[in-house]
Amino acid sequence: MLSQLKTYWTAVANVVANRPYGPNGAETRPASKHFAPGAKVYIIDYFPGTCSRVVVIGLHRKTKRMIKLILAVDFLENFKSKVCYTPAVIALIEAHFASGDITRLTKEFSESLCATLPIWKAEEVKYKTQERPAS
Repeated sequence: MLSQLKTYWTAVANVVANRPYGPNGAETRPASKHFAPGAKVYIIDYFPGTCSRVVVIGLHRKTKRMIKLILAVDFLENFKSKVCYTPAVIALIEAHFASGDITRLTKEFSESLCATLPIWKAEEVKYKTQERPAS
């Protein structure tokens, strides 16, 4: 007897290779010490009102295990809405929403994230690279 396979709609993105760093973004650094450049991450949650960080699940670059962490939205690119079938990711999603509302992981929610996150990213990059007066 086959068991029912659980699936969830999530926003999916890739980790950028390099990010601006330092005064006015003069230097570049690797985007994440936890994920390899171009790594696929599943965006499962966000923080309303902050518009700068999201909760992601992805393959850790050293341990090769799926991990959940909070990542800056400007470290992500190529936002897409997809169904997640990966059992390890589904287990972490269910653990994250153990006391929350997992029913919001719908196609509409993931598509709205994919439409909103590039705007958040543009605003965050604009804020980080603007000229600031010397103190």
